[in-house]
Amino acid sequence: MSRKRWHIAQGVGAVVVVWYLLAGYAVAADWSAVTDERLLQADKEADNWLMYYRTYNGWRHSPLPQISAQNVGKLVPKWLMALGEIGDQEATPVVNNGVMIFPAGSIRRIQIFAVDAATGNFLWRHEHKHPDELTAFSTFHPHNRGVALYKDKVYFGTLDGKIKALDAKTGQVAWEQQVADNADGYFFNHAPLIAKGKVIMGTSGPGEMGVRSFVVAMNADTGEPLWKTWMVPGQGEPGQETWAGESWKYGGGAVWMTGTYDPATNLLYIGVGNPAPFIWEMRKGDNLYTSSVLAMDADTGKIKWYYQYLPNDAWDFDTMDAHLLLNVKRDGKEVPAALQPNKLGFLFTLDRTNGKLLAATPFIKHLDWAKGYDLQTGKPIENPGKRPTIGGPALDICPSLYGGRNWANAAYNPQTGLMYIPANEVCMNYKYVSELVWKRGTPYVGVDWTPKMPLDNAGVVRAVDVNTGDIKWEWWNKAPLIWGGLLNTAGGLTFVGTWEGKLVALDHSNGKPLWDFNLGTPVSAPPISYAVGGKQYVAVVAGGKTRALIGMVKEPKLAEHVQKTPLGGMLAVFGLPE
Repeated sequence: MSRKRWHIAQGVGAVVVVWYLLAGYAVAADWSAVTDERLLQADKEADNWLMYYRTYNGWRHSPLPQISAQNVGKLVPKWLMALGEIGDQEATPVVNNGVMIFPAGSIRRIQIFAVDAATGNFLWRHEHKHPDELTAFSTFHPHNRGVALYKDKVYFGTLDGKIKALDAKTGQVAWEQQVADNADGYFFNHAPLIAKGKVIMGTSGPGEMGVRSFVVAMNADTGEPLWKTWMVPGQGEPGQETWAGESWKYGGGAVWMTGTYDPATNLLYIGVGNPAPFIWEMRKGDNLYTSSVLAMDADTGKIKWYYQYLPNDAWDFDTMDAHLLLNVKRDGKEVPAALQPNKLGFLFTLDRTNGKLLAATPFIKHLDWAKGYDLQTGKPIENPGKRPTIGGPALDICPSLYGGRNWANAAYNPQTGLMYIPANEVCMNYKYVSELVWKRGTPYVGVDWTPKMPLDNAGVVRAVDVNTGDIKWEWWNKAPLIWGGLLNTAGGLTFVGTWEGKLVALDHSNGKPLWDFNLGTPVSAPPISYAVGGKQYVAVVAGGKTRALIGMVKEPKLAEHVQKTPLGGMLAVFGLPE
């Protein structure tokens, strides 16, 4: 094997590791098989982070207490790693008994790295090269949010519509399947979900490219296709009648984020994105199952129930985020619930056995598209005059199409009963262009918009009581918290990354900032925590956004602010001093 390494000591205990990998593989000899039982009991493996949210319930909570509110001020870099990519890094690493695996994405390729989680020492690298031509919207989101682990394999999706499995010990390809055609506008960029030996992924992009999204399940051992469920019903299927004419053929409904899973009911909870085009007058009707959550049987893909957060979306308020699975108190009883704080600016609480809406509580202050929700019908009560029309005037709408919350992950702590939500107080001036004509492989959107900041600060972390919806505290940031997300720990901490390049630790009981570190590049991925040899670490991938910054630089309060932080992909790992 031929490769070069440079280890440069910098600061107390910090090591910068820059890799120029020329050929070959090393072997992760100590790999521990990630069985069904381990995934089901992932909450009990405090040292590990075995899947995208750490556990099937989506909490992003680490039970490790060593790094605490009392000592987090002593946190120092342990090792850093350059990823060889400029921007658009949104990956959540996974850690299995001291082996860390994570992707780095770009338009031209995806790299999958395996390293020693305690030292950063290189184990192997896999490179997947994209074709020269990719459809327009995949080039605006050329990142990879993460991999999945099962038995002795590593799984990930690609921008050119493939799902691939690698040998976890060597990085060599075990199988690959061409699942979707990027020329139609499909791509994969979220982490797969593993459930009962199946690799489950949904297609990104359809809400902006005018195709129908779908979710697929593959046999994890062989790559054999097992089932496929469309997010927009086809001809003759229930729900197809909620689309005017043939608008269903271009319906959208992208699956941008990894779903959650309840083993007790064998149900997957999949958040579905906006319809296409954004112009509601071109697709009159409720437009099922866009802007919805689907509860799907993991064995068959059959939809057991659904709840539509926003019928006939007019503003790109897609509801693709994770549904956090936990119990809430209602009338003195515990109710199994699925909670999603989403773009609409409400924290939704659903009975996860049947989809009944239990509560819809605002978690942002600047919200004027709707007054609230009717709990009997489950429908929003829209404010008059807030739906744009073709040829009509531009309207001021709150929130913006980046949403009250966007891709950034929320977190939940079972001890405090608080959900920690990365929110945005950004509005927009929003207008429809003339009616569109669909063309394969090109964006099918039809709007013009400009963000507007009602306050000097745009981003805010809010701690919300899941039983009452009350906001217990908030912490503000200049730039919005659109990408990245939160990590909550048993040490009394909530970690958040910022567009300005800082990783910040907050006291999770009151939101007081206790520590921060400037990485020098936007923190656009959510942190994780794990332990090796009895030592706890906090890790985060950073690298910022490139093309997706276009909308925000129109806002004068943010234009210079969001452009001055350099882009550059990296992984940073922190721990307590020796």
